[in-house]
Amino acid sequence: MERTPFCIVTKDGRTVKSDILESYAIKEGEITRQIKADQFAGEYSNSGLMPPLYNPEILAKVLEMNTYHYRCVYTKARDTAGLGWSLKPLTENPNEKERERLDTFFSGIAPSLSIVLTNMQKDVESVGYGALELIRENYDPTGLPATITHIPAHTLRIHRSGYKFQQKRGTKTRWFKAAGYEKDVDMDTGEEHEIGELPAEKRATEILWFVNYTPRSDYYGLPDIIPAIGAVHGDIARRDYNIAFFDNYGIPAYAVFITGNFDPGTEDATTHKTPLEQSIEDHFKEIKNSPHSTLILSVPSSSGEGEVKVEFVPLSTGIKEASFRLYRQDNRDEILAVHGVPGYRIGISEAGALAGNLAEEATEIYKRSVIAPRQEIIESIINRVIVWDAFEAEAWAFKLSPIDTTDESHDLEMVGKLFIMGAMTPNQIIAQYKDKFGLDKVKHPAMDAHYINGYPIDLEEGLTLPQTREVEDTLKSLKALMGQK
Repeated sequence: MERTPFCIVTKDGRTVKSDILESYAIKEGEITRQIKADQFAGEYSNSGLMPPLYNPEILAKVLEMNTYHYRCVYTKARDTAGLGWSLKPLTENPNEKERERLDTFFSGIAPSLSIVLTNMQKDVESVGYGALELIRENYDPTGLPATITHIPAHTLRIHRSGYKFQQKRGTKTRWFKAAGYEKDVDMDTGEEHEIGELPAEKRATEILWFVNYTPRSDYYGLPDIIPAIGAVHGDIARRDYNIAFFDNYGIPAYAVFITGNFDPGTEDATTHKTPLEQSIEDHFKEIKNSPHSTLILSVPSSSGEGEVKVEFVPLSTGIKEASFRLYRQDNRDEILAVHGVPGYRIGISEAGALAGNLAEEATEIYKRSVIAPRQEIIESIINRVIVWDAFEAEAWAFKLSPIDTTDESHDLEMVGKLFIMGAMTPNQIIAQYKDKFGLDKVKHPAMDAHYINGYPIDLEEGLTLPQTREVEDTLKSLKALMGQK
């Protein structure tokens, strides 16, 4: 049976009633589940908009409530869309003019395509859905794309038709249409017209819509953090408990248990302490000033008979602080798990947790199971709407750069050994690391020869090593790259 202490004594000698300590404890259900008013509340019935599963404004604010959630969202967004892009040929002899047109478009997006896509993906990770605005030349619904921009997801709601969207900022509203929708939409009223009927200045621009799929909605996605919202709120409660109690009362040091029939006396109106509490506090302050003094405490029996037992039980603050740390670690681990992000990718380092091949394997799993599916969604929409439909460049595909999980130092060491053993030529090494280190092939037979310990073994007879500056500089770069002198 759990005992309730008469009072708690803090390290500075103050007494605190046990019921006050209890009032600061974290209790199940104390964190509010109240959802604040949605700024689109009046539009759902009036304009035919569909309400999301959760208030996007609140979900966006959750980013500010937890360090680990914030870092996971930004890391996943960057790893998905912020590492660069490229155009990959889909045929053996693709049209280079098509590639140049695509490259001009994607490279001309401001501030940059990677930033625009990363910001959109931050919305997907934090709110559950994201949007890009596609603007065509002269606002012609059949024209070539001029640029794409990011629209903050929490300002958008989708129409029940699935073909229109409304943005709301303060009291202003603006309508958009789904990319490829074969109707003109009035950007001010949302009314639909046949293609070409509306003047350019009235036409709604298009939306590329991205969602983190959930079976609970045909219109919106769900952010990964939803199952771990309790962990986010639990960590806030832990933080607030520490701040509220310890700032007001200090660190608990002893629990005072008094058993038997005793009379604590009448509580003082000024100090709100009984004579017994005040006596305990005075004696502990005296002990603090004179550590070797003897504590003599007189506790009168309320009946004048029977034994009154006083017990001082030291409170292990180390255990309490450790329990808080473990509680926070549990919350942290739940947040990382629901995001699918390895801890070290957001700066969490635990001694002995992951090293060497285990870290590489964790990154590879993260790359394949978390990042690659997200990149496929973005690539498929951009390819379908922009590359293959708008630009009709079916021989090319837009690709996002993947996470590099290779161990660069290990690769270079192996390449160096293969070079010394005559297994690779300088130009083969350059081809392998061309994109990573900016190396260019040198057109000379010596660069296609094999070398053992620096001596060519398969140059044509009578052909000597060139002394040109280009070859010398390239060989020096290769040797420096592989740590050779």
